[in-house]
Amino acid sequence: MYNGFTRLYKAIWYSQVGRALQQTEKLKEIPEILYETLEDDTKSIRVNSQYQEQDDTLKDNLEVMREAYEDIIQDKQRNIQNYKQVIGQLMAHVEMKKNSLKSLFQEIKQVEQLKEGADKKIESIKTKLQEVDLSDEETEQHPVYIQSVTSSKSFQTTLEEKNCRVAKLKQDIEHIQSDIESHKNALSELHRDLDKTKVEQSDVIDELNSVRV
Repeated sequence: MYNGFTRLYKAIWYSQVGRALQQTEKLKEIPEILYETLEDDTKSIRVNSQYQEQDDTLKDNLEVMREAYEDIIQDKQRNIQNYKQVIGQLMAHVEMKKNSLKSLFQEIKQVEQLKEGADKKIESIKTKLQEVDLSDEETEQHPVYIQSVTSSKSFQTTLEEKNCRVAKLKQDIEHIQSDIESHKNALSELHRDLDKTKVEQSDVIDELNSVRV
């Protein structure tokens, strides 16, 4: 995303500001032209007329320069707002996943309690069946015992699935938080770049004004 903003900035710069600066470099040669061609009154009048025309052109270029910088500044301000929106959305996404994680922990606790109850029931049934002299093989094939073991295994499978979801949610949260930090750094850089562009705009306009003097 940030590289796209950078390319957009460069495109604006080279198409608008770059062209205006190139024209300004030519205008800086005007004082030398005046100095070299002031040989008599006739030439002086002609050169002063030319200077007036160039001065009008410089005024136009000043406006072009201001507009170009204003476009760049507005573009950077839009980019800053876009980053703020993205960061806000990511933070909301993190909160949503944290809430899901909290609910999942509660579900895991409930399933653990159910599994613990099923495991105790298995031991209780096994003890009772052994008290009536059933062998281990007969105990393991008893319908009530099989049902209890099946329930315990089902609870174990559910716990494994939920723990996998916990791991995935934690990983997602970590990645999103990393993205948030990255976007915050990019946002800080954009703010610095915006301030730098405003200062540069002022310096360039002052320099162009000095050429007119």
